Amino acid sequence: MRIEIAGIGLIGKERLAALDRLRKEEFDVEITGIFDPYSKEIQALSEEYGVNVTGSFEKMIEAKPDWIFIATPHDTAVELTKKSLENNINVLIEKPLGRNLKEAKEIYEMSRSKDDVWVGFNYRFFDGVNALLKDTLAGKFGKLISINFVLGHGSSPNIKDGWKLDPEKAGGGCLIDPGIHFIDLARIFTKGNLDIINGMLWNGFWKTGIEEECHLFLNGEGCIINMQISIVKWRSTFRIEVNGEEGYGIVDGRNRSYGKQTYITGKRWGWQNAKSQKDSELLICDSDGEDVFYKETRALLFPDNNDIIKPCNLIEGLKNMELLEKSYMRSKYVTK
Repeated sequence: MRIEIAGIGLIGKERLAALDRLRKEEFDVEITGIFDPYSKEIQALSEEYGVNVTGSFEKMIEAKPDWIFIATPHDTAVELTKKSLENNINVLIEKPLGRNLKEAKEIYEMSRSKDDVWVGFNYRFFDGVNALLKDTLAGKFGKLISINFVLGHGSSPNIKDGWKLDPEKAGGGCLIDPGIHFIDLARIFTKGNLDIINGMLWNGFWKTGIEEECHLFLNGEGCIINMQISIVKWRSTFRIEVNGEEGYGIVDGRNRSYGKQTYITGKRWGWQNAKSQKDSELLICDSDGEDVFYKETRALLFPDNNDIIKPCNLIEGLKNMELLEKSYMRSKYVTK
């Protein structure tokens, strides 16, 4: 497979490292070029990984790769995806699928087979999250009562100079990025039976027009779902709690500033056979999460048909955007 990468920022470098690992493991992967006119590291990355720097996106198209991985800001990713599809090139576009539902639908309409566009939702492939998804879908916790999601990121002072606080370039704030990751997971947990009830938005710190904290209330066909997403929480926080009639599962941490990811499970009234409820819990996995992009990239290019958690296809990406739009429609700002 001949693959090129457009955008060599934080995520693009992760994809490059993932492809390089696959290549070293003798999978059928050839990295034919990387492109990013704004990167100051691209020449060093070219030398480190032994790949060519492509001079323009048009040159990338002319090379006729099998895939283009697009890891650029939201406002440019859509047009690059469209150009790739016009030239019959498969695309992995990092989430979200456009800045809004209109753009997502435009990509969907251009698609030839609905298998030529995939969306990067790497949270599915964190060890703890992946195991929690599988346990929940297998009914390990019984009938679901509630799911709580918390994702807090403090950003940094220089974020004000970047594109993520620009509503035109980003398409929104914390709800679209990183919040859409949680919308994606909630849809999987509930097998697609998900509705947005209401939400509250806050934007009183950076004041650029994007939501900086969001609290969503959802219904997963009788399962209460709470989401708290923030880029002004200051202490990096990642936690998912699934609670069912038979027991529960808790994922804590995401790697790096969020700490290692742990996944524990517990049974209803487990304290009856242990010193305490906490002592009755089982640690299922403890992971640094550093290989999440490798696992997603491998699952995309070399799928295991027996694995129930797969990369996000175009139809799922569109459904996520539909839920995102409904979330904005049913949420209100509380900031004065």
